[in-house]
Amino acid sequence: MWGSLAAVSKLLLHRLDSYQVMFYMYGLGALAFLAILSFKGRLRAMASWTRSEFVLLLSCGALSFLYDFFYLKSLELVPAVEASMLNYLFPIFIVLFAIPIHREKMNRYKLLAVAMGFAGTMLLITKGNPANLHFTNVKGDLFAVLAAVSWGLFTNLIKKNRKDMLVSTFTITLVALVMSIGATFASSRFILPRPADFYGVLWLSMSNIVLGFFLYFRALKYSPASLVASFTFFTPFVTLVFIVVFVGEKLTVTDCLAAVLILFSVPIQKAGQLFKNKEKRLFD
Repeated sequence: MWGSLAAVSKLLLHRLDSYQVMFYMYGLGALAFLAILSFKGRLRAMASWTRSEFVLLLSCGALSFLYDFFYLKSLELVPAVEASMLNYLFPIFIVLFAIPIHREKMNRYKLLAVAMGFAGTMLLITKGNPANLHFTNVKGDLFAVLAAVSWGLFTNLIKKNRKDMLVSTFTITLVALVMSIGATFASSRFILPRPADFYGVLWLSMSNIVLGFFLYFRALKYSPASLVASFTFFTPFVTLVFIVVFVGEKLTVTDCLAAVLILFSVPIQKAGQLFKNKEKRLFD
């Protein structure tokens, strides 16, 4: 579901700006969650939340907004392939932030994953010529990396949440909606989208927020953050397929090499960890 985000957003950004896309995406998502929660009668659960629990979810809502804000801004400035590959550094940041936040230990396999991820980033932004550092668009590339940082923090913080995930997701979406309204007032304007654009933001809302967030949070509830990160490497391949088919962008040899380094960094780290555990069991 998340693999369609880059391609659909890139198409929408021809007629809507990033602020408008976020406003409709979060607005439709909040309405969907409100309807579900009203039907299930779960909204009353928020009355028992403590201040720290509210602060945690408010922080997660802000990081969710920042992720989409930086990612969509990047898609406005650089090709979708470049923005999405830099954005998919987020598994690396999930692993890095899990060390101070969840006390997960650093090892040589995680270090290798980080090195591969950043080597792929340098290859992508230098177009294969590090001696002649050249950015397609410095701001666009920076926005994509900041999106990855935001999602790395978000993933580790939301794992601390122990409240009902459906109500929590609604709260996060509502916070992001309020922030998107403020951003639209400050930097854009409210317009009625064309039917095709409305269907596009409706798809983004349902696939990336209502269903995508819920499934992601369920995965985080039952698995370590670093394990969830290792499974996210499937998403970039789906993303590239959507971009090539629907946006029409071409993949260069340099793009492919950079993608291999970035996308396989975390799976290799997990494979190394499994090998290490197997050796330990044999030794024991």
